[in-house]
Amino acid sequence: MDFEKVKNLIKTAGLPVYRMAQARQAVFEKGITDWQQAAGLPADLRARLEKQVKILSFKPLQIQASKKDLTFKALLKLEDGKKIESVLMKPGKTWSVCVSSQAGCPLGCAFCATGKMGFKRNLTGEEISDQALFWYQYLKQENLGERVSNVVFMGMGEPLLNYAEVVKAVQTMSNADFLNIGQRHISISTAGVADKILNLAADLPQVNLALSLHNADDAQRSALMPINKKFNLETLKTTLEEYIARAGREVFIEYTIIDGQNNLPAHARKLGKWINSIRGNYLMHVNLIACNPAVGKAVATPPAAVKNFAKDLAAMNINVSVRRSMGGDISAACGQLAADENKRRKK
Repeated sequence: MDFEKVKNLIKTAGLPVYRMAQARQAVFEKGITDWQQAAGLPADLRARLEKQVKILSFKPLQIQASKKDLTFKALLKLEDGKKIESVLMKPGKTWSVCVSSQAGCPLGCAFCATGKMGFKRNLTGEEISDQALFWYQYLKQENLGERVSNVVFMGMGEPLLNYAEVVKAVQTMSNADFLNIGQRHISISTAGVADKILNLAADLPQVNLALSLHNADDAQRSALMPINKKFNLETLKTTLEEYIARAGREVFIEYTIIDGQNNLPAHARKLGKWINSIRGNYLMHVNLIACNPAVGKAVATPPAAVKNFAKDLAAMNINVSVRRSMGGDISAACGQLAADENKRRKK
């Protein structure tokens, strides 16, 4: 929500300043979903807020809970009818939220369900940050009693193609008047929009950068990710060198293992060679991800294939880890839930 609207309403109504603090506490600490739940506010103020300021900029259509792990996925309907997805998960001791930055996506990556939907529109900063607020409300409603500690921009869309609104969303989520999520606990994942990566070093220097690579061969990466035709591996290399020099922050390389397509020893050698050619590569870390079997024509990646690839990279002195796969039983890969909903509507 845009809390500035709340402040302005209270100010123009001539009410005491402490009402702003009460309203902020009700939304961002108590996690109310309706202004009538803000019992500490006068009834007439609650009524005005109900009419003029929406707590969320969308409505939930579905919420699915995994039976295997602490993962929840929501299908959200924006005010214009477009649908997006957001995920809440607890891979360790803290809760993380995966947010969408676009409705659909224009990049058309071969392994991504969102790309098959096409591009609908960019989200506003409010629609992005509201996803974190939505899950905070959910934690309160379910009496989980914990805060949202981390946010990752790995949902629907390419964040750096909606750069200005993504920056606004990060600034909102890290604002003490909102959920006060530290920017070092926010990660932005890009498919490789090189001309915007350097902007992050200036505008959001504390935010973590993740690059979705998935192949270190230009021809093969272009087949998986058409954006590589515009920003190829050499361009990404020079961009990351400059980013590391400016930001001095660790860069994460996301690499989805598609068995038999990008996990052969030759692929590992090319990836290791590419990373080791980058100045400042000691600040780079590879996250390996098993391909979700529901995406495209790919099949489930055997755990052994991921472990073997990790060993090959480690032998080349590459910092590497295998990311835990979560929410496989609730279509948790980005775009799957919305795609399933669209299929049901067509039927």
